[in-house]
Amino acid sequence: MQLLSRTSFGVVIWTILAGAAPAQENAAAPLCLDQLAHMSWDELEQLYRQSEPGRIQEGYARGRAIYCPDERFAGPRSKITHLLWHGKHFNACESMLINQWCGVRAIKAQVSYGPSWLDGKPSIIMDYRETSHVWRDVRDEIREVAPGVFLGIMFQERCTGPKLKMYFALETKPACE
Repeated sequence: MQLLSRTSFGVVIWTILAGAAPAQENAAAPLCLDQLAHMSWDELEQLYRQSEPGRIQEGYARGRAIYCPDERFAGPRSKITHLLWHGKHFNACESMLINQWCGVRAIKAQVSYGPSWLDGKPSIIMDYRETSHVWRDVRDEIREVAPGVFLGIMFQERCTGPKLKMYFALETKPACE
């Protein structure tokens, strides 16, 4: 009878452990720039909508532009942008950022929290209207989708309303291994 109790106990433990294993396997892996760059726009939008703004860290964040794969020349545009644009430098004291381009820092934006143009929920807003002649009609917004990883949307302001131009990702943690 005691052997049966031990066997029953073993079966119960095995069932619990076996049932828990798939949940661990299915747990979302930490996201990084490369993983976000390979997601569809529908997946990116869903991820953005379910994320919170988070808190951007002071200093440099590596960046990756993510163009719509269905648009003409999306592949070459992504490769060229990846060669030229490398990320953003954040300065919390001044509530500003400056973009990092191929060895040069250029194009500043004011940084604040505000409502998203996509869904009205809180986001970190990067507004170029007062700081850039080139991107005067551009507004970026980001949300933290994983620790140290932010998904962003670049909007272009038009007379008919904002137009989503592209997604981008920023990473303040070490790159994927």
